[in-house]
Amino acid sequence: VDFSMVLSQIGFVCAEMLYVAKNTHGVFQAYGVRSAATSATGILLLQLLVVVPMSWIRQLKYFQVSNLIANTTVLVALGVLLSYSTSGLLQKGPGPGLEPLESGWMLFTGTVVFSFECINFVLPVYEAHERKETFVPILVSTLLGVIVLFIVFGGVNYVYYGTDTMELVTLNLPQGSKVRKFLPAAFALASLFNVPLFLFPAVAVLEEKLFRQSVQSRRTIWKMNALRTMLTLVCVLVSAVGAHSVQALVALIGSFCCVPLAFIFPVMCYMKLCNPTPGEQILLGAVLGLGIVLFVYTSYTAVQAW
Repeated sequence: VDFSMVLSQIGFVCAEMLYVAKNTHGVFQAYGVRSAATSATGILLLQLLVVVPMSWIRQLKYFQVSNLIANTTVLVALGVLLSYSTSGLLQKGPGPGLEPLESGWMLFTGTVVFSFECINFVLPVYEAHERKETFVPILVSTLLGVIVLFIVFGGVNYVYYGTDTMELVTLNLPQGSKVRKFLPAAFALASLFNVPLFLFPAVAVLEEKLFRQSVQSRRTIWKMNALRTMLTLVCVLVSAVGAHSVQALVALIGSFCCVPLAFIFPVMCYMKLCNPTPGEQILLGAVLGLGIVLFVYTSYTAVQAW
């Protein structure tokens, strides 16, 4: 479980880094700036100047300001994108080539699982929650709101852009428009602030296993910093390799790294600890089978698309 959690968090970091690179590259293109430093690979490397120092932070409370900026920026940007596509849909109608189910729909299932990328924070947040009895209703209502947002936002944008919908919908904005010159930058800023936060759970697990001293010396702290820096460099390398196909990379992270945490391990733990009834065993077996199919087939599909 720890291995899958670490792997999934590293995958989230890779995706966020790629979002920063692609969106920032799109902004530079909108302004007509083209150079090696403003390419996707160049921007991936430039992120290290911000991400590496922030990855050395050891207490979540210090991410409050950056997380607030990131969440506020994303909400405003989502509102602008949704308003833009809705108004365009009302004025121009649906986009070309709309299909209810495309041939690569299995690849999308990995993306769906990936969408709940902060689910690994549920247990830490639960432990920090003062009134435990109110946590589950808050979690359920929040997840339902997120699901509705995903469906509405994705559906409206796909209906408007049709088969022209790009992997990052910010890049569908018209090249010469003002919104194209600032909205991808806003998403890039939010993703940049999310990178060290998403890396935090992974390094916490690794450091607990690798550095067991109760009192951390200066030498140990610098070893931890080196570990965090190395993980960041690995994420940059993976992002650079997957830069040509964001959809395939995200789907692979979702299917290979997240499906076990969402479908397989919870079922196995419940069957081991809770002594389910025969009826529950059938239902759990169905969920487990679905998880295994998604893990194997969707991972294979993502690798093939990559």
